[in-house]
Order: sequence, then C-alpha cells, then structure tokens
Amino acid sequence: MSATVLPVLVSIRDPAYQDGNVLDGFVHDLAVGYTPGPPFGERLLTWDDLDRRALSRRELRRSAAAQLDRMLDDVRIHGQPPALMLSFDGLESSLLLSEVLWEELAESVPGELVVGVPARDVVILTGSRSRTGLEKARRAVDRVFFAKGPHLLLPDLLVWRDGRWDTFG
Repeated sequence: MSATVLPVLVSIRDPAYQDGNVLDGFVHDLAVGYTPGPPFGERLLTWDDLDRRALSRRELRRSAAAQLDRMLDDVRIHGQPPALMLSFDGLESSLLLSEVLWEELAESVPGELVVGVPARDVVILTGSRSRTGLEKARRAVDRVFFAKGPHLLLPDLLVWRDGRWDTFG
C-alpha cells in the first residue's frame, strides 16, 4: 500500500463511507477523509489501514496536508470573473483544505471569497459582493445536484472568513 495520502472532502451523508473510514469533521455535512495514491480518490483509508501503517491520526493529517501542499502547483483556474472554476485532477474539493491557496485567492475577488462545492470534482469561486458571480455559483451547484452525479458534497455555498470556511447566508 502506498505511503502517500491526500485529504479529500466527503459528505457524511454519503452511504459509501463507513464507520471504518478515518474521517475528521470539517464544516456543515462535510468531513475530511484520506485517500492513498497515486492514483488518488479510488478509496479512503480505514482505521485498519492506519494500524497496518503504524500511523497515528496526527501523523496521517500532517502527511496528507504536506502532500496537498506539494501538489498545489497542479491547480488550474478556468473561466472569467465574476465566477471561476478550479481544476485539480478530479479532487478539486480537496483544495478547500489549503489555507495558503485561499489566502492568495481571497485578494482577487470583490468582498469575501465564496465557493460552491457541490461535488468532489467541482469548485466554483466568486466574491460575496458579486451578485452575478453568486448567481452563477448557485446555478452551477443546483445543476450538479439536479444531475445526481457521484460524490455529491454540499448544496450550500461556503464563505472564507477569518481563515476558515463557514456556510454562506
């Protein structure tokens, strides 16, 4: 089994994830799971995997965060303001776990940074003072949920405030 892990967001409502998976609470109905790889995203680590690796939860978190930081050069931003999309090899939602990325991006939007993260592979971002951007983000989230694709996450928008994510009103 690979020693490289990446954090990945999952919905606590998704029946694909069991009590045996290592999950840490994040925000709203989202949790952080850990996927071995590459390739990443095929499965989540379990408590038995941690025992076999002789890894503590703290070491797992640290290793996964370091791997995410190493991969940030692979992030691509697409589209035009007022709403942009992120690209990150099908694990775009993992990017919500990178404080460095969001602190940098926060400077480039009007108002507070707002994201839609309807599925593991979809992140749309805009600013809280962009009415058009917020409308586009909400429509994109609604479309993904209407399509009922795999790995659905959150029907709500999130706002980056004081260095953490919260539900956007």
